[in-house]
Amino acid sequence: MKIIAGFFLTVLLAVGYSRVSAQSASSAIHGKILGENSTPAEAATVEILKAQDSSAVKGTISNKDGFYSINGLEPGTYLVFVTKLNYDKIYSGPYQLTAGADIDAGIITLKRSSTKLGEVIITGKKDYVEVRPDKTVLNVDQNINAAGNSVYDVLSSSPGVKVNNGDVLYHGGQKALVAIDGKPVLLTGDELVNFLKNYQSSSISRIELIDNPGAKYEAAASGGMINIILKKNQNMGSNFGFSQSAAFEDDYKFSTGLTYTLRTEKLNLFASYGFQDNKVPHTISNSRQIVTNGQVYNFDIDYIAHLKAVNNNFNVGADYEFTKGQTIGFLVNGYYNHTPIDKNNSTAISTNGQRDSTINTASSINRNISNISYDVSYHGNLDKAGNGVLSGNADYADYHRHSGESLQNDFFDAAGQTDSNPILYQDNSPSHITIRSANLDFTQRFSTAFGLEAGVKSSKVNSDNYIDFNQLVNGAYTPVPDLTDHFIYDERIDAAYLGFESKFNKTTLSVNVRDEHTRSSAFSVNPNRQVDSSYNDLFPNVQISQQLDKNNLLTAFYKRTIRRPDYQDLNPFVGYVDQFFYSTGNPFLKPEYINTYQLSDLVADKYKISLMMLVTDHFFNTVFEQDNITKVYTSTKANLGTHYQYQVEFNLPVTITPWWNISATVDIFHEKYGYTLDTVSSKLTNGANIYLSQTFKLSKRLTLQLYDQYESSSYYVISQYQPLFYMNAGISYSILHGKGTFRLAASDIFNTDYNKYRTTYANLNITERDQLSTHFITATFSYHFGSSSPRTRSNSTDEQKRLGNGNNEN
Repeated sequence: MKIIAGFFLTVLLAVGYSRVSAQSASSAIHGKILGENSTPAEAATVEILKAQDSSAVKGTISNKDGFYSINGLEPGTYLVFVTKLNYDKIYSGPYQLTAGADIDAGIITLKRSSTKLGEVIITGKKDYVEVRPDKTVLNVDQNINAAGNSVYDVLSSSPGVKVNNGDVLYHGGQKALVAIDGKPVLLTGDELVNFLKNYQSSSISRIELIDNPGAKYEAAASGGMINIILKKNQNMGSNFGFSQSAAFEDDYKFSTGLTYTLRTEKLNLFASYGFQDNKVPHTISNSRQIVTNGQVYNFDIDYIAHLKAVNNNFNVGADYEFTKGQTIGFLVNGYYNHTPIDKNNSTAISTNGQRDSTINTASSINRNISNISYDVSYHGNLDKAGNGVLSGNADYADYHRHSGESLQNDFFDAAGQTDSNPILYQDNSPSHITIRSANLDFTQRFSTAFGLEAGVKSSKVNSDNYIDFNQLVNGAYTPVPDLTDHFIYDERIDAAYLGFESKFNKTTLSVNVRDEHTRSSAFSVNPNRQVDSSYNDLFPNVQISQQLDKNNLLTAFYKRTIRRPDYQDLNPFVGYVDQFFYSTGNPFLKPEYINTYQLSDLVADKYKISLMMLVTDHFFNTVFEQDNITKVYTSTKANLGTHYQYQVEFNLPVTITPWWNISATVDIFHEKYGYTLDTVSSKLTNGANIYLSQTFKLSKRLTLQLYDQYESSSYYVISQYQPLFYMNAGISYSILHGKGTFRLAASDIFNTDYNKYRTTYANLNITERDQLSTHFITATFSYHFGSSSPRTRSNSTDEQKRLGNGNNEN
């Protein structure tokens, strides 16, 4: 602790000294923008105008704390002009600038516009993709292809974002921290997927892709943060919204969304309900070859599963401003899902090219998942100007999974005739997880040039899991000892962070550090094994920005982050697929540590070029372990070695004509995998990803949109992947005086969105094609009473992201 305290003191003195000693040779204007209830007005447009003729000189947007600073001004007399959607425009000044002066324009408070929109057609001015200095913003309302889809579907086709094996990846292909309205959602794996599928795109305003969220957020944000901003009601009175969609092609998808809000000067009540009924096919073709003792054995698997999901979700909550600048809130959030899965797995076994036998495994899973969480929150300004802010949250979540499965193995000889009696199994695998967490955050702006933030958080997780696996013997089901187990996992993380931000001349320096102490205990009954762990880590985060000239903003940062195993990654339960294929967790899995270095240039406040390097120690992922004698292979998680990544990224929004806009994101990368196994050589790979979105504004009512995604051939973890390409298209038409919208979208038009790869790691030789169907045509109609979308909120706790294995097919 003395080292930490000394570090904080050194940073404080250094930053303070830099502020005192920095000499300013240019003129500047800075200040703060407040909105309703004296809250910071983020993303307000601030323009500097010449007082003589009101001609525009320079402009910027306010940050999340409402602050802005415009440098490089010539001596003269200026006005400050501020605009923001749903607020009246406002002028401030005039201000007389002398050479080298830095004038504080003080606080500018916006007033909400009283103009009624009435029955007019609203034409969106925002592009789908907006590039900002600290983030890339995806305006979901402008994405026609998102119509009728879930948040999961929207993320799956977002530029730079990839959903792979239940993980949401961003920023160098690393695991991202997913947040709803700035509040992290720490579910992982299949439970994160299930959570995101419970939220519909109609409730989303925008998605923020943040490369460096800072030390306030969990050190687990190795791939940056994906912040999903839900639509909020900006009008007084009550509002109601409705949306309905239907999709067909590969099975079906139906969804209904209802939202309601009641807003007064001090009270905001909000509620939402969503219903989805989906059925989607999942197909896998797998060919595995084993060469041993001069013999060649082939195992060819054809797998198909029909994933049905009937989902119900809700939010009910309120915010109350009991005095000016002081707000308390509560939220109850939950979902109940019925997710039956029917699977058929056929394994053809050959020796030296001759068919020996076939095993058919039929499985039926009956699964119900429920989750309910409670949140209370406080947000308060410590002074009238809002320079000091204290906020806190306390959360509790209760998750239950009830899953029962029936399996039947049928055996056939080389001629396809029944070879032996079938083997029947039944298993029951309930899971109960509770999560408790609380956090307290403090920010203080001493001036527009210097600020401090600090906070603490504590979380506790308990995961209790059973599996009872039984085989039918002589007409009665009896336990199979090797496949029956009881696993208990407890984890507690205590964290604290401290950060400073200082501005001098055209430079902004941010120095943060986060300390996290983790204690965990994993206990398995069969085998009788307990693994306890306790470790403490410091996670520094340093960022510096330099305004080179009016067209170039250079930003560089370094951060150290961690990726802990999902709760179920540590679970040693053995999952049965067939007699030659199992899956299991790894209680000895270690966390991986990621060091990220990035340099980016924002050109003309529009285009962005980024260079990055990431080094991951003890990286882990899903691998297959094969026994050449028994021919059994097992899917598990393992620490593999060190992963090096080098990447250049281009964000290029281009306006071709007033009615044709293009947004292109291009990633070019080089990677190296260094394995700890002496028998496996290091692997090098190069590749590129291209994301292209085109919008055609055909009329005031009619809009067409195309989205293309291409991923080149590349090596990933232990497999060589073939190129991937798919295309989406959508059309939107505004009706009923702008209150209603009809959208028609076609996803994966050519049915090419699937992974095909080959694995030759260690003693493995596997070729696989894996496709979870996204080939659908979706029609959506939405209608709202009022002039804006109702407010919704999420209170899912940080730790929930790591629950995992809620809705997988095993």
